[in-house]
Amino acid sequence: MKIQSNKTYLIIPAAGLGTRFSSDSPKQYTNLGSSTILEKTIECFVHHDNFSEIIIAINKDDKYFNDLEIAKHEKVTRVIGGETRAESVLAALKTIKDNSVVMVHDAVRPFIKSSEIKTMISSFGAMDEDILIFGIPVYESLKQIDKDSLFVKKSVDRNKYYLAQTPQITMSQSLETAIELSLKENFVPGDESEAIERAGGKVRFIQGSRKNIKITVEEDLNTILDNERLGNGFDSHRFKDGDGLMIGGLKIPYSKSFLAHSDGDIVLHAIIDSMFGALSLGDIGQHFPNTDEWENCSGSKMFSIAYKKIREKGYKLKQLDIIVILEEPKLLAYKDQIIESISQITDLDKDLIGFKAKTSEKMGFIGENEGAACMVLCRLQK
Repeated sequence: MKIQSNKTYLIIPAAGLGTRFSSDSPKQYTNLGSSTILEKTIECFVHHDNFSEIIIAINKDDKYFNDLEIAKHEKVTRVIGGETRAESVLAALKTIKDNSVVMVHDAVRPFIKSSEIKTMISSFGAMDEDILIFGIPVYESLKQIDKDSLFVKKSVDRNKYYLAQTPQITMSQSLETAIELSLKENFVPGDESEAIERAGGKVRFIQGSRKNIKITVEEDLNTILDNERLGNGFDSHRFKDGDGLMIGGLKIPYSKSFLAHSDGDIVLHAIIDSMFGALSLGDIGQHFPNTDEWENCSGSKMFSIAYKKIREKGYKLKQLDIIVILEEPKLLAYKDQIIESISQITDLDKDLIGFKAKTSEKMGFIGENEGAACMVLCRLQK
């Protein structure tokens, strides 16, 4: 297959009314954290240089999309979709003039990774397929049933089947022709690959991820929200004469140290505080009071003890965003070493640790260089 255009378009069919979701608004406009599911889905793609245009197919009666901040993005355009997914995708395809690479993604799959998007684009056409899709194995036992009685007719060999996911990538003219053929024959394809397959095209899959879930029913959303917790943490200490500051398990050379009962590691202490907060377990002072037991205790030891409590609750640390506030010493030269130290202590990948150091612009006790503070936002996952 010869790819005839360097342009890549993304189509997100979002005209559905979410009949399997008991909500006043369509499920794609349900909040997932601080933004809607649809916004999070679009955010996965909008900053990719690969995409020249992102076409959202919305319902003719949609009264939500225009209020989204991301709807104003220069790459985002909208078309009126149809009664079915196929008709919505076809409406978007009609706006693409040249035969171009086109990717189609479900509006309610907000967890696709940037690396997976890049892999799909770079892999397309490598084996002369007409459409490339993500797929995952069927892990549960598979049964063929009688739809009326719900009795099992027979068990099916699950090893012969894969679950198709999105995004799916193909050429715009091939997909347009395939969908038109299906609709002309009064057949409504379940996804783009089924339309291509029905038209005689070759479908190839690459390994997908079970984390790339499609939010279909309320139980899916509730499971996601129940599985994650966010927590804020804070710690601060004054300085005393010394030979260095403990920052994230690393001793930073300086003429002062932290005045504290333990080693005063404001970063590890704030991380601990944030984890306890995420699970409503109180603050760090309740678990590590100023008693002889914790005198001169290292932050790494305290983290290990605290993290055991978190793991006993069935949660695991998944992400950290750290802000250290101090005037001196400057931490830029030590940033990579601090992140490496935190990674080793927490067993968290370095790319999941955000670390920033800021001043207080000469204001307050920090501005007078009398001490330092740290704020942490953590994400825990069940």
